[in-house]
Parts: sequence; C-alpha cells; structure tokens
Amino acid sequence: MIRSTILGVTLASLLISGQAGAVELPDPASVRTDRLQLMQGFPPAADKQITQASFMRPYPNPRWSFHHAREFFPSRRVARGNEGVYVLPRAEGQEQRIAGLTFTGPEGREMTFQQYLDETYVDGVLIMQHGKVLFEQYEPGVDESEPHILWSVTKSVVGLLATQLIAEGALDPEALVTSYVPELAESGWKGATVQQVLNMTADIDYSEVYADRNSDVVKYSLAAGMAPVPQDYAGARDLYSYLPTIGAGPDEHGVAFRYRTTHTEVLGWILRRVTGLSTAALIEQRIWSKLGAEQDGYMLLDAKGAEWAGAGFNVTLRDLARFAEMVRLEGKFNGHQVVSPEVIRTIREGADREAFKAAGRDYQPGYSYRNQWWISHNPDGAFEAMGVHGQMIHINPAVGLVMVRLSSHPIASSGQTMPYTIPAMAALADLLR
Repeated sequence: MIRSTILGVTLASLLISGQAGAVELPDPASVRTDRLQLMQGFPPAADKQITQASFMRPYPNPRWSFHHAREFFPSRRVARGNEGVYVLPRAEGQEQRIAGLTFTGPEGREMTFQQYLDETYVDGVLIMQHGKVLFEQYEPGVDESEPHILWSVTKSVVGLLATQLIAEGALDPEALVTSYVPELAESGWKGATVQQVLNMTADIDYSEVYADRNSDVVKYSLAAGMAPVPQDYAGARDLYSYLPTIGAGPDEHGVAFRYRTTHTEVLGWILRRVTGLSTAALIEQRIWSKLGAEQDGYMLLDAKGAEWAGAGFNVTLRDLARFAEMVRLEGKFNGHQVVSPEVIRTIREGADREAFKAAGRDYQPGYSYRNQWWISHNPDGAFEAMGVHGQMIHINPAVGLVMVRLSSHPIASSGQTMPYTIPAMAALADLLR
C-alpha cells in the first residue's frame, strides 16, 4: 500500500491514485472490522491505536475510524428532534435474491451483488423499494447505531437546502457570490454566481486531484483540520481564512464542470449568511428533526467552529435511508413536506452534459452535476449523492428504488467503485421491475 507524506503530515487517503487498478488492494476478508481489533483494550495495543494523524492511513484504519470521527475532530450535533422514530417497513424474503443477483462487472467479469459489496469494502448497505426495506447488511464488527462519515454526500444535503432556499426566495441563484460573502471579493469567486457554485462551473485556481501530492486539496484538508497542521506551516489553518486565498482560474465562469470541494465550503458560508444559522443547525431544523431519525448526526468542524460543509456530516445507515427516501418522495416523508417537490424536480433536471465532460470523469458517462447532485440521465432518471471511499445514495424513481451505502474503500476516488456500481445498480433495477 502506497503512503505519501506532505508537509510532515500523512494524507495518503487524499493522495493515493484514484484510478482503477493503480494500487493493489487488500483482500476484503483480511481487513474485516471484527478481526482487526482496532482500538480495543484499555489502552489499546500500540499497533492497534488510531490517532488523528492516522485516522486515514495506514489502511485499514478507516474501517474503524470512519465510524468514530467525533473522537478525533471537534463536532457539532445535528439532533434527531423530539418526534418518535419512523420505523422503516420491511418486505421479507428478498435478501438471498439480491445477494445472489449476477451482473457483468469491469473487464467482462461475472460477479454477484454480494461480491460487489465485499469487493468495494462496504461497511453497511440498505436497499428499499417503494419505501420498504428489502436488504440491510453490515460489515461484521460494525455498530449499526454509530454514525459514519458521509464525506461528499454532505454536499448533496447542503445543495438540497440551498435549492429549498432558492424556492422560497431567500437565496438568489443569479446573485454574485460576493454579494453574500464580500470577503471573497478578491478571490477566484469574483464574478461567479451562486448557481455556478451550486453546479461547480465557477472557475477557480484550485486542483482536487487525490493522486497529486502537490494538489490544492492538501491545503484545503489542512485548513479544515483533517490532519494535524505542522508547527512551521505558513498556510491558512481554518476554512474561512483559506477560501479567500484561492485565485481565479484561466477560464470564464459557467463553461465547464470541475469538481472542487471548496465550492461547497463557499456555499456553506453563503447559507450561514442567508439564514443566520450554522450548517448543523440548518440541517437539523429543516431536515433531520422531521425524518423520525433513530440517532443524532453530527458535523465535523475546523479550528474556528465552521463545519466542513463539503465533507463533514456523520449519520447512521438507516437514517441516511430515511433522508434518501424523503428525496425519492419529492420531499414528503413522515407526515412532513420536508422540502418542496419543485426542489427535487429542479435537481433531477440535471445540467449541461457537455460541460460535465470537462472534468474527465469517463467512469460516469452521460452524467451531469446539478445543485450538488450527480444526475445519470439514464432511462430511469437515476440520480445520486457520492462521497470518497465509497459513500453513496442511489435513487431510481422509475423503479421506486433507494440504495444507501457506507464504505471504507482503500482508495478515495469514485473512479474505483463506479465501474462496479453502475452495472450493479442497473441489474438491481431490472431485478425489481
């Protein structure tokens, strides 16, 4: 397994190549959570201890740490509220049928759905159809009541809230970013609109290439507090100090999609200005307290208390399924119209598919990116939220299908898992039609 050290900080999870096959992966059975015995004992043995510096690497530390992020980073609660738990109804007798489903994976390989789950290092997966749970499975040793970090699935939650505020008239998508956050007046977001930030077509001088040790994603991660900052580091040590330092890109805004987490951090800043609420409080008040969730969630914070709007939400698998089902139902869930139907319809419309090609994400053919959601434009109208290391919400409206997946894949990039996920989801949809 490759390790890279930048500025004295191990950030290999952000720097290992995201190309399929570029790194030899461990046998999933050899890194089963229940067999690793990480952080067991009082105190744990030296070779089983995980600290903030080793939260991401060496692998397989994430198999444990992704369920325990609040033990390493400051966090803010997203309370489940005072309503009773919405019990997810279940349809019995589908588990073996789904686990044994076969499909053709990368390089023409025939594989079962269970092999797909195992070989993509899934920590937990839940599949629903028409609101009923068909399949729920956890990695042995995983505590199903412990929130798991969502990484960039967080973006889609924030994007949903922004779209709702636009529908209410509280946020103007054509307004300049700097009209809400004047601190960015001399940054790369000068002249960019809120909608261009939502669609990640604002052009800034920032690279997010996990395989590049010189990528700007390292500066972002240090500003967010994702790893200990070296004492002699001269860069920004919090998000709102870092964002204004990012300059303009070479192209005009609105032309090309390029995936950059810093856009979502700017969006989070805008939402705080518009609502007067922290990101955690906004999610709690507008969404989480209405879902009948089982557990509180939490947001991770930088050194000055700003949430990682692009990466820091942590929730349980079943609560993520409740959120995803609410989205499938165009915002109506648990007796509440949580978000307006037009919000979901707006997202599902998608964006410019030609602009999407600029990102070079060939493993997502035909996709576009709209309001922080990935739109497949396939015949079923499937759309998704995705995060590094294998986090996902997949919604197929035509089949009434929702799949939520929490993972700790050794490689960050979705380029490793999507060649498996796209045919697996197509086969699952065909099975359930």
